[in-house]
Amino acid sequence: MNAKSILFSQVLPGLKAASAYFTTAAITRRVQELGLAISEGTLPVYLSEATASGLIHDAGRGWYSRLSAPAPLDPKPVAKLIRAGEKAFPLLDFTVWSTAQINPWMHHLLAQPVAFLHAPIDTLESVGDTLSAKGWEVAVNPPPSVGPKSVHPGEKMVVLRPALTKQPASQGRQDAIEKVLVDLMAEAHRLSLMDQSEAEGVVREIRSRYLVQVAEMQSYAKFRKLKSTVFQ
Repeated sequence: MNAKSILFSQVLPGLKAASAYFTTAAITRRVQELGLAISEGTLPVYLSEATASGLIHDAGRGWYSRLSAPAPLDPKPVAKLIRAGEKAFPLLDFTVWSTAQINPWMHHLLAQPVAFLHAPIDTLESVGDTLSAKGWEVAVNPPPSVGPKSVHPGEKMVVLRPALTKQPASQGRQDAIEKVLVDLMAEAHRLSLMDQSEAEGVVREIRSRYLVQVAEMQSYAKFRKLKSTVFQ
């Protein structure tokens, strides 16, 4: 059996069995341990073939996974907020997510949701005034010192936050799952939405069941200065 065949039939299946996610470095170590004649330049070619065939799945910048299905974020909890934002500000670049969207992976369900709308920082006040006039309960970029007191979970509660330059790209108005998970960890602490361990549990549950772009999530978590081991 040649080196490529061993890579496809033993190395990659073995790593898939051991963990939902693994790195190019882990693959390289295993190749070296087995003494396989695969050069540094050839390995990426083989991994590209393995990805194209569905043997493994790309999880971003040197990460791979046995998982193939993306996390199914329900669009219904943010539909009304998106419509309100687009109607009032048709040219505004904004994205949204809601704690209701992560309820399926919560150990203790959140009785009432909190939605988050991210937009350029210089537009937050005007967006907040407009949404308030339309019946939404709005907290405009509340700091941790007053955040828990200014946020009252409910169907009309929306927190406005500035969009960040290094946040993961959205799918239309819906924030990407990588951004949602990092934001959840940040907001759980800042707004006292839930225990940190509960938020970490959501991240672990989704990562164990669905394909996420690990490198993108790690980069965003680092940008937001989150040090939880759940992103490693």
